[in-house]
Amino acid sequence: MGRKTPSGNSSSESDLEIKVQPRNSGPEECDQRLHSRPPQIPPPNYQPYKKWPPWLVPIIIIVNIVLFIFVMYVNDCPRNSNNCFGIDFFGRYAFQDVHENPLLGPSTTTLQKLGALDVNKVVEGKQIWRLFSCMWLHAGVFHVAANMLSLLFVGIRLEQEFGFCK
Repeated sequence: MGRKTPSGNSSSESDLEIKVQPRNSGPEECDQRLHSRPPQIPPPNYQPYKKWPPWLVPIIIIVNIVLFIFVMYVNDCPRNSNNCFGIDFFGRYAFQDVHENPLLGPSTTTLQKLGALDVNKVVEGKQIWRLFSCMWLHAGVFHVAANMLSLLFVGIRLEQEFGFCK
């Protein structure tokens, strides 16, 4: 376990010389330098990034609500069905019966007419436009309300953080 020194003698590892570099300054000087500087305070209007004013998400929300009102106008429940909900208050915009549409919305035939997703019509009928129109249709008030509230709370925050392009 020993090493041979240049003189030929073996030495143990405990005989090895360890050199320690002296510090440039003692711990007292280091403490003084840390406490002598005032703490760095960021400027009052400091923002690590620029917040983007949201405009795209509110437009999408407005378009969705307007399209739902249009779908209910096209539905015209009192004219096309005997079982309507809210005829006295909503008139032409009354909802289909709760047994037909529990989300308080239009009939399935109205949704199909306006572009609801139907695989047979897309594949066999080559109606590719249904892939895009179905994203804007909602089955009822509860559906559009849940989607728009989630878009409002999540979408606006994301648009503020990242802008509308990202």
